[in-house]
Amino acid sequence: MSSTSENVDDRLSMLPEDILSRILSLMPTKYAVGTSVLSKRWRYTWTSVTNLDFDYTRRSPNMITLKFVDGNEEKFTKFVDRVLKFCKTSHLKSFRLHISSSGVSQSSILNWIDNAVRLNVRELDVCVIQSELPLSLFTCKTLTDLRLEPSDCDLKRWEFPSTIYLPCLKTLDIFLCDNPLAIQGCCPVLESLSLNVSCYVEQDFILNIPTLKRLNLLCISIYDDDNRKIILRLPKLEYLFVDGELCSLFEMEDVSSLVEASISCSACSFDFMWADILNKLRGVQKLTIANVSLFFFK
Repeated sequence: MSSTSENVDDRLSMLPEDILSRILSLMPTKYAVGTSVLSKRWRYTWTSVTNLDFDYTRRSPNMITLKFVDGNEEKFTKFVDRVLKFCKTSHLKSFRLHISSSGVSQSSILNWIDNAVRLNVRELDVCVIQSELPLSLFTCKTLTDLRLEPSDCDLKRWEFPSTIYLPCLKTLDIFLCDNPLAIQGCCPVLESLSLNVSCYVEQDFILNIPTLKRLNLLCISIYDDDNRKIILRLPKLEYLFVDGELCSLFEMEDVSSLVEASISCSACSFDFMWADILNKLRGVQKLTIANVSLFFFK
């Protein structure tokens, strides 16, 4: 090693432990762990990082393993196990887990998420091939941001337990959930929500969250039925975004706080549904419309 490299290493090594941890927390996890080979001083410095990012997908440019091929799942699993075993932070800022291989066991994934909860995680981003989640996740007292998304090749719906209480959760993004309304009344400070509305369910979809300020709805339908309604009881709502297929009538009891709305629907079951929702949003300050059926304006 050259004297210049040694001097750089010495200067970095002299930094306080918390500063080094912050620097390593900004790096991809595999590179942060890789600094352990620099010297004895650096061997366990990475164990104090507050951001963990594990990505085993074909599209990831920074995968933990070198290539996404059969057989590397075991290496990936051992790596994640090792990182969580030695991680000594007591407050994990973010934990991201994206896996598109069925070769990673469900028990390992459940254990990893449970470990993140044990480390008092604040932001959790999960995209995996399974529907089951650890019960500890649904009573996590430190969680502020939660994103749940099935992997590209998986169409299973997330399963929610009967007991849910997330006292600090402010942002929730759910894709393909069996019962998205289960979160109502369980997140007392929730401000931002993204979820899918399955219009093939033969009942009204009633969303009643007094604290909500931002709502993103993806409407999914498999048959036409103009009797169903999407009822929004959101007195503090400021931003509304609707995508997918406009397949239900909207009923909004109070939109006085609404600042911006965006309706981008690829299809519409009935023309009068467009007229209905536009009429409900006529007082909004900013309204964006996209993908409207042309015959609606004829």
